[in-house]
Amino acid sequence: MDLGIKLKLNAEEFPDKPAIIFNDKQTTYKEINERAARFGNALMSLGLKRRERVAVIMRNRTEFLEIIHGLIKAGITLVPVNWRLAPEEMRYVIDNSDASAVVVSSEFLEKLTPIMKQLPKVAATNYIHLGEDCPAGMHPYEQLLRKASAAEPGVENQPGDPLFIGYTSGTTGFPKGAITPHGDWDIKMLSLFGLLRLDENAVQLLTMPLFHMNAINTSTVSHYGGQTVVVMERFRPEEALRLIEKYKANFSSMVPTMYNRLKNMPPDVFEKYDTSAMKSLIQSSAPLPFSTKKWIVENFPSAGLHELYGGTEAGLVTYLPPEEQLARPGSVGRALPTIEIKLVDDDGNEVPVGQVGQFISRPREGATLGKVTEYYKDEKSTKKSFKGGWFYSGDMARMDEDGFYYLVDRKFDMIISGGENIYPAEIEGILYRHPKVLEAAVIGVPDDEWGESVKAVIVLKEREKASAEEIISYCREHLAGYKVPRSVDFVDDLPKTDTGKILKKIIKEPYWKGRETKI
Repeated sequence: MDLGIKLKLNAEEFPDKPAIIFNDKQTTYKEINERAARFGNALMSLGLKRRERVAVIMRNRTEFLEIIHGLIKAGITLVPVNWRLAPEEMRYVIDNSDASAVVVSSEFLEKLTPIMKQLPKVAATNYIHLGEDCPAGMHPYEQLLRKASAAEPGVENQPGDPLFIGYTSGTTGFPKGAITPHGDWDIKMLSLFGLLRLDENAVQLLTMPLFHMNAINTSTVSHYGGQTVVVMERFRPEEALRLIEKYKANFSSMVPTMYNRLKNMPPDVFEKYDTSAMKSLIQSSAPLPFSTKKWIVENFPSAGLHELYGGTEAGLVTYLPPEEQLARPGSVGRALPTIEIKLVDDDGNEVPVGQVGQFISRPREGATLGKVTEYYKDEKSTKKSFKGGWFYSGDMARMDEDGFYYLVDRKFDMIISGGENIYPAEIEGILYRHPKVLEAAVIGVPDDEWGESVKAVIVLKEREKASAEEIISYCREHLAGYKVPRSVDFVDDLPKTDTGKILKKIIKEPYWKGRETKI
């Protein structure tokens, strides 16, 4: 069943049940369904049609979720824009996605305003503003909703229709738009609820930003199943504990950085809060240090720790249940029942058990899970990553005799810092524009808080001098903050192959020395 229709049925079945709690204010299923319908109708009154795209730039809040539901009801595709991007990066995402309209909160006007003239596909009348002091020419969000009809837009999405386009940083320096279809909502709900042992009375604590696939998927599946979602604008460890205690939150998905911040809280502060309602904690987006896993198991005794590995393109592909967390150090689990996995060499041949190969996956026949099958308007990258139904992840892994997978390294050098995917080529492109830089290699190095942090290793031009602060400041002018190198090392030369390709594996070795994995 389509989520837009299911939300309406939920609103009829339990109209007064909280669908969203944000800043301690509750929004019921009846309220969110009506506001979502109004937003969908408002977009259609602006001339938007089914399968057109709307870019959304805002932090987590009640309106973000009602916008997602409104887009679904109108059959329009969401383009969530990472608000941490620099203006020129935002411009690329909005323009490349062919967005017909933009919804922006007041906080990010200063990023959007300078690029509006560079967005020819967005009509001047199709900017929607959320917040006070609406700029001239933009539609005030609340006023737009008041004028719109509360009737159901009457659109029913099919499993193959696009739900959202999530932009991932590109290895060539340009982000790639991964098209995620709706899939079969019943299967998605039953899969999540079954793994986490949940029912319709569960309460989710949403910690992840809604421009992430993880947050979009868990929140919408919760609403499909009639659950309550407690939304955090941004993650703050003590606030997360307060919300768990106050609203009896049963499950939450977090990235390693969030767990590490909870772990590093003063014990007396952590112990002030009752977290016994928490039954399921999800770990995803990046490898979790074994010491942190042990801490979670010890300090959330009522909660099972569930590890899910996957990504924007592949979706979720492996699962490590609570009972295996401490018994299988370094494992990301076995293949989910709906997924096929292979580890292959450079020629596409499956490698033997115990040997390292590239991790590829695909849904089993008949499983309509809403998996990405292409990059928007990027045929070259699509052909490279999607072959014969298989997604080539670029992650290198091995499998043991019991079918458990262990990530070892990243074939394409991607860095994961605080749950954010960062591709070095994008940063290197900026560094090579610096007048003093001759050569540059960007790598991920171990970071106890963030998992990995970005390091630039640089060869300066002859007779040039530069400081780390100068290089970092230059990058900050052109990149989102989380992509800016945290540290810079200057060297006389970089190791290369005979053909001149920089050997990042050799560059990384001293920084990862003594570590079992390089990821």
